[in-house]
Amino acid sequence: MLFHKRFIFLLTYLFYPTGVDASEPADESIEVLTVYEQKSQLSSSYQLLSRQDFVHSAQTLADILQAVNGLQIRQIGGLGNPVSVSIRGSSSKQVQLYIDGQLVNESQFGGFDLNQIPTEQIQSIEISKNQALGSGSTPIGGVIRINTYNPSQDQLKLSLALGSFNHQEVNVVYNKAFAANNLALGGSYLTTDNNYDYLVPQSFTNSNQSSTEPLSNNQFEKKNVYLNNQLFLEHHKIRITAQYNQQQKALPNYQNNTPENSASLASDTWRVGYRHSIDSELTWLDNLEFELYQEDKSEQYLDILADIKRLDAHYDTTKTHAALNTSLVFDSQYGDVAVSPSLEWNKQQFASLSFDRNGPIVCNGISRCDVVAQQVQVLIGSRLQWQQNDGPFSAYSFVTQLQEKNENSPVNQADAPAFYNKHTHHTQELGVVYQGQYVKTELIASKGVRTPTLFELFGDRGLFKGSSELLPEQAKTLSVGTVYHNKFAEMDYSINATVYQQQSDNAIVAIFNSSGVGAYKNVSDAKLLGFEFETKVAVTPKLNFTLQSNIIDSQTRSDIKSFNDKKLPGIYHQQYSLSAHYQINPQWKVQLRSALDKNLYFNRANIFASTNGQAGKPAQRRLIDIKLGYTSGIYGFNLSVNNLFDQQYQDLANRPAQGRNIQFKLSIQGI
Repeated sequence: MLFHKRFIFLLTYLFYPTGVDASEPADESIEVLTVYEQKSQLSSSYQLLSRQDFVHSAQTLADILQAVNGLQIRQIGGLGNPVSVSIRGSSSKQVQLYIDGQLVNESQFGGFDLNQIPTEQIQSIEISKNQALGSGSTPIGGVIRINTYNPSQDQLKLSLALGSFNHQEVNVVYNKAFAANNLALGGSYLTTDNNYDYLVPQSFTNSNQSSTEPLSNNQFEKKNVYLNNQLFLEHHKIRITAQYNQQQKALPNYQNNTPENSASLASDTWRVGYRHSIDSELTWLDNLEFELYQEDKSEQYLDILADIKRLDAHYDTTKTHAALNTSLVFDSQYGDVAVSPSLEWNKQQFASLSFDRNGPIVCNGISRCDVVAQQVQVLIGSRLQWQQNDGPFSAYSFVTQLQEKNENSPVNQADAPAFYNKHTHHTQELGVVYQGQYVKTELIASKGVRTPTLFELFGDRGLFKGSSELLPEQAKTLSVGTVYHNKFAEMDYSINATVYQQQSDNAIVAIFNSSGVGAYKNVSDAKLLGFEFETKVAVTPKLNFTLQSNIIDSQTRSDIKSFNDKKLPGIYHQQYSLSAHYQINPQWKVQLRSALDKNLYFNRANIFASTNGQAGKPAQRRLIDIKLGYTSGIYGFNLSVNNLFDQQYQDLANRPAQGRNIQFKLSIQGI
């Protein structure tokens, strides 16, 4: 049975990272990560970030992810605005985000917001660049899984942060360990004015000229509390999680920065989860796991301009998730085999209700319509894993079938028909791995899908018409990655390189007619060829360097001539960075990172506005960030300066980006 446990843990670590409870340290008495007397290396397409990598220095989750090779952050308008991520050239809708096993992508619009969870409440972050994590369907753009904080020792931690643009933040985390129970409680409060300098195209005081001025009505406030409780009862492990997030974001007018604007978006979100794992004593059955999650989100959008205009819109979203997973283990003369079948059920409901000064807005098929929408998904999947007996080879396959039902009906419209959509989708993965003493090589082939959102399928029958016959976006990806580590002249070094090719079809794009009415259509395909390279060198135990490069060559194919044979918009096609980490003494350390990002296109036609009579060029940016940390006993201090030289550049929405940002953070741990 012990051999089976080692085998399952190793395969889980290599291919099925969600099986690893990142809140618990590995049992050093079981050498589960040892292959040929060497510790198993992380996959070239999978990365695990531990709490100590980011908790003392990162301001947001976006700060953590933007330093990962192959990931690009889309952030507009400072802290509090929705933040999305691209992995290897994908759109944000093609990336799956999980928090404690719950998929938090919205069925209505398809995205997610990285702002919703404070870094102090994160135990670890798992990133898979082209594989499913756990039992979810294979994505096109990878997976990010957040595991929340739940340590196994008594501790009280307090952290305070002050920064540019009146940034203020406080976090409190309390942990209590009992004989068979670990309890973690936490809370945070954040506020910022976000009043950085912005180039306003038409100044409010003089509409005939542009002006650089502090951005008004851009404040952000967030309150967050959470609870993690883990029980151990013989062969049972039960984890209960709860989180409440309240935030309010003022929405500026980027065109003229008018002080009369009072637009805002406020939200209240509850998330409750239950996970029950049962360890089996049967030789062929490893464990059983049941999951249940519930989330309720209420949003209020206000669009107010002095006494001229007022729009009040309410959005309510409810998500329910249930899953059953297990692992079966079998011995054979050719190697050990593990089969992990899974069953998931997901239901999401969305409802909107809008008012103007005259009361509820009546839908007439021309103006925007409120809706009641629902999506139900049943996902059946199975992962098959094989490990060669006393050999370096292993392999896995993963197949899923997703049955999806979508419904949508307008509100406040007499005799309006309801819309209905039902489809079945399939995804597959196949991976082969060679694990040697110093090198690990893996070949992965996958077919992923991104199903249309409810808004893409049904629109609002006003500014957006429905397209209920939309096909899902799909992509076939082939990647070859190698990780090599060794020593040279007493210096530890590693090389991680990956080449991948992706053929994506049926891209879903909004198309507008001459009247300004839009509809989503399957309009184009694309081919991506990418190369990722990362090398780390530990010159001394105190000094190490990291060099990263990410190069993407993309080509679109479309029936529309102006969009055919173009580069994909919204991503940098070349990224290079160099980081240096130096431990000055046991108390002080410093980190310097320099990055160059090139070849960003803002639209599908790859057209840039001319400057000084010359044709525009793809956008680029050069950034230098520095972090200085101090630790002594229970006290920690960190100074972060992002965009050190205040380099001016356009963000991914082609707007002037936030300039230099400075943050001071004080932590007291073990009070």
